[in-house]
This record gives sequence, structure tokens and C-alpha cells, in this order.
Amino acid sequence: MNSKHAATAFAGRNGSRPSAMIARLWSRSAFTLLELLVVMAVIGILVALLLPAVQATRARARRLQCTNHLKQLGIALHNYMDTHGCFPPSVVRQRDGDPQPPPGGSLLQYRSHWTGFHLLLPFIEQKNLYDQYDFTGTWLSSMSDVNDRRVWKLNQTTIPVLLCPSTPRSGTTIGSDGTGPTTHWMGGSPTDYSFSHGADFIRALPGPGEQCPGGLRHYWQQWPQQRRGAFGYNSTCRITDIKDGASQTFLMGEKAGSLLRYGGWRPGDPTAPVEYPWAMAAVIYFAATGTGDDAHWVVGPFAVTRDIKLPDCPDAPPGAGVPYPMNPHPRNLPRIPLERPFYSFQSAHPQGVAFLFADGAVHFLSDSMDQATFEALSTIGGSEVISGVEF
Repeated sequence: MNSKHAATAFAGRNGSRPSAMIARLWSRSAFTLLELLVVMAVIGILVALLLPAVQATRARARRLQCTNHLKQLGIALHNYMDTHGCFPPSVVRQRDGDPQPPPGGSLLQYRSHWTGFHLLLPFIEQKNLYDQYDFTGTWLSSMSDVNDRRVWKLNQTTIPVLLCPSTPRSGTTIGSDGTGPTTHWMGGSPTDYSFSHGADFIRALPGPGEQCPGGLRHYWQQWPQQRRGAFGYNSTCRITDIKDGASQTFLMGEKAGSLLRYGGWRPGDPTAPVEYPWAMAAVIYFAATGTGDDAHWVVGPFAVTRDIKLPDCPDAPPGAGVPYPMNPHPRNLPRIPLERPFYSFQSAHPQGVAFLFADGAVHFLSDSMDQATFEALSTIGGSEVISGVEF
């Protein structure tokens, strides 16, 4: 077929030329206003239906990443135990005044040396950071010069495995790095995971408990085993010490920062978020790191499930004290001298908290679970009968 016949065949029976046919195919009327509104409404409904699903998917992804962080910490704890024969203490604490603080240093600043996270650094891919510390000193300065602040900047190092991606916060630098004028001696970076001290609050500050027969028991080895957690001051817990079973005892759990806001207990105290720096060895001390917008209240990285409620004595019978449930409320704390919510396990995930168990498993526990069961899971030798818990 020659080119003339081909063009004639393409034109069709009605003799239309190709350019005219194409023009008719593309010539369509525009949307009416009603059609446009219908399309927009359909798109809006689809977005409304898809947005919660997208948000839920993202929340699940963040929770999975949080779970993976706890699993990595579990591996680090077991590797530490394989190397040193026991889990690290949550706090390495010297005896008061032994040695004496350097001139100008307070007893509070020098009663504690290091946290368990300092000791875990080589096992969480932070060996270079670990090697920069002088472990003959303290977490604040050397034992001879109160103005030696070299570790402050180190303590401000952000360690990704210690942060839950679901926790809302404005930044990961707390307090001063030790250079220039400072209004507070705390420099650090937060963690969202804490060591479990079990079903009792091992206190370090003098108080009514000093009047108990035998004095107040500061150290892990002194604490009644039926309420003792896997960690404490100078703790040396091994798997064989966990009499309740590795699958029935948690070692760590979430204690997410920036969820609570606190107004202090004195006029003029700032209302600021509460954070739990991984390097903070002054365990139960809480104080604001400043007075401006960057101020934080800081507490050590450990949590409990029950308090002995001083002036009750540490050897009070089981059941004494005040329970510390998960996810305390309200989250905006008024100006009151109440520190209890600071020591509860809490998370930014809805309806529960993730916990690392001694067998290396990570389980998400509902914050509506029975308090007695929750406390039983936090102790290493309580011999409690645990039932009705599904992991």
C-alpha cells in the first residue's frame, strides 16, 4: 500500500482527517463545580481513613525500634556478665566521706561515682567514649579538684541506643558542658531506659529511716532479697541470684524522659520537663539545671515498683510502703515536695511499657496489669506465684 492509500485508510469511512480526529478525542468539557466538590470530598474521606493507619504504622515502627534497643541492652548486660562474672551495678557508690570531698566539693556531689551505663559503654559500641573517662575520679570531677570538669562534656554524649524514638523532646543536651559560668553542676544526655531496683526504694539521703533498728540499708547486698531487684548501689547480681527465674524477672524497663513536667517545691523554681541522664550518678537527687527555657529537672536512671514509705524501716514486712504503678498521672506535677512519680517506669507508647527480662526477651506489659504481679516481676527472690501474665 502506497502512502496515499495508507492516509486514506487511516482517515476512516467518513473521510475525517487524522488531525481532526485527535482534536475531537482531546476536546472534553471541564469539571463542574459539583463534580469538583464530590472529588474533593472523596479525597478527604480517603485521607481521613488512611491517616490513622499511617500513624499506627509509624507508632508500631517506633515501638519495634524501642524493643530492639532494649534487646541490644540485654545483649550488652549478658556480655558484661560473661566478662566480669555479674551484671554491672546500677550505681557505683562510695561510702560517705571516704575519701573526703575536695575543698569546695559537697558530700552529695562526691558520694556516687558512676552509673551502670558508664560501665556498659564498651558493650554498646562506645569503647572510644569509655576510654576517655578516668574511673579513679567521679562522674563530676577528679577526687582532688572540684573545678576539674572534663567529664561533663563526655556525660553529654548522645547515645542512640539509650533513646526511645517515641519520646517527645526538644533536644538531647542537658545542663552545662563545664565550660564558662554555670548555675548547676549537672551536665548530661538523657536515656529512656532505667535499671530495676525492684519493689523497694533504696534511699541514699539521711532521713527518718536512719532511726530504724540497724540503720538504713543503702547497699544492694544489705537489702531484703524478697524485695530486691537485679540492680542497686554496688550490686553484683548474677543469673544464679535470680531465684524467681530469668523469664519471670525484668532487669530494665522504659522510663521515658520529658513526659513529666515539674514545678519544684520552692517559690521561684522553674516548671520544666523531667529527664533521666544516663550518666547521672546522684541517684535520688533531683534539681533544676537552670531557670530558663532550657531548664530540666534531673533524676538518676533507675526505677522501682514500690517504696518502703519512710519512716517505715527497710526490714518492714512485705506489703509495706507505697506502690509505684506504671505511667504515673498527672504528668504535669504541681509545686509539691513529691518525688514519687520520678521513679516509676513510664513510656511514650500507649497503654503500657516495654521491659527487658533476664532471659533476654523484651515484653510489653500493660499499665493496667495487677500491681502485685508487676511488683513480683521486678524482684529477683520474692518466690511469688505469678499467674495470668501473657507475654
